[in-house]
Amino acid sequence: MVNKILGTTGTRVLNAAFNLLILIVLTRELGSSGFGIVSLIILAVTFIQLFIDLLAGSGIIYYTSRKPLAQLLFPAYGWIVFSGALYYLFVQFGNYFFPELLVLLIPSGFEYHVLYLSLLNALMLTHYNVLIGQTRIKTYNFIFVVQITTLLISVVIRYYFLHEEAVVSFVYCLYMAYGIGAGLSFVSLIPGLKPLKIQGWSHTSLAVLKYGFISQVANLLHIGNKRISYYILRYFGGLPAVGIYGVGVQLTEGLRLIGQSISLVQFSSIAGQTDNTYAARLTIQLMKLSVIITILALIVLIVIPTDLYLFLFKKDFADLKILIIALSPGVLALSANTIFSGYFAGTGKPSVSMKVNAIGFIITLITAIPFIAIHSYIGAAVAASISYTITVLAQYLIFKKETKTTLKDWLISRNDLIEIKRMISLLLKTNRSS
Repeated sequence: MVNKILGTTGTRVLNAAFNLLILIVLTRELGSSGFGIVSLIILAVTFIQLFIDLLAGSGIIYYTSRKPLAQLLFPAYGWIVFSGALYYLFVQFGNYFFPELLVLLIPSGFEYHVLYLSLLNALMLTHYNVLIGQTRIKTYNFIFVVQITTLLISVVIRYYFLHEEAVVSFVYCLYMAYGIGAGLSFVSLIPGLKPLKIQGWSHTSLAVLKYGFISQVANLLHIGNKRISYYILRYFGGLPAVGIYGVGVQLTEGLRLIGQSISLVQFSSIAGQTDNTYAARLTIQLMKLSVIITILALIVLIVIPTDLYLFLFKKDFADLKILIIALSPGVLALSANTIFSGYFAGTGKPSVSMKVNAIGFIITLITAIPFIAIHSYIGAAVAASISYTITVLAQYLIFKKETKTTLKDWLISRNDLIEIKRMISLLLKTNRSS
């Protein structure tokens, strides 16, 4: 497990580094308004993916070790096509009946790019989920690295060698990256499709949907909780406010790579067994690791001088450091939220995450509108931190009641620090050798 966590964390560190480089290029070339458009495009793709994940998300991870692969992929592909058709009808309906609202949700002129990106992204993530469910973490990490490397190279070529200065240029880069990821991951799954046993796919689909429905409602509430502020900012502050907030979110949520990497391995390990005592003990150990490393990373991000942020992202982003500080409590809460969510999903209780995410979403709706109306993107950051903190406290109370853990179990011991130091050393050594 340590090797899987280190490998996945190394991949996520590389992803964060590449995303930072891409972020710098886009903010310098497109400015806050252009990056605001990019943020809304990616957000639209994300929401479509949440619907697709009903049959192609965590349910596939959970059932990969329990059902024939063809029974999972056949309905997943059909659902992806169906979801794309629904989005197409939504755009047509929106253009006719509520064009002003549609522009707030999806930038004008990019409606069909969002459709095509969503289809490619869905194929890619479906294949990734199967690899995770098969615990083929090394294969997943390799393809993921190829995907993000393709995206970075494409961005550099288009903006610095071809001297393109349009948002659509980044969209074309996403096409290439998603296409590479979807293609390579599919090739890696071909051996597992033999024998091609599709019979019984409808029964399997119902099982996946039953599991995935609760998980995806939880994810929808979680993503909605994190991203509803984009649309409120779009209304009150326009695209520049969305762009500035988007950069702050990208920088701070990049620190979530720690919890995400750990949670990915945690979930794949817990989902394959039935020992809840082991799952609880593993969750506590990994929680300590996630929170401590996230705190250290946050300190680094906060002490970076404002002048360096101005140099990297230009004058549009002068308030970036204040924004990061306002987002920091929420980022720390999210590092714990990810591990708790991995535990509840892996033990077959995704409804817990759904309930606490509903609480967080309601809190965001209550706080975000007045905070954003008065303080713009800083208000959005404060509202987010309040919501995430309350959400993770609710998860903790439920986890404590279910597992009978005590405060002593959560205290960081000398052995915990030794283990964290060892893992960081191994990670750095692995990155230097690679």
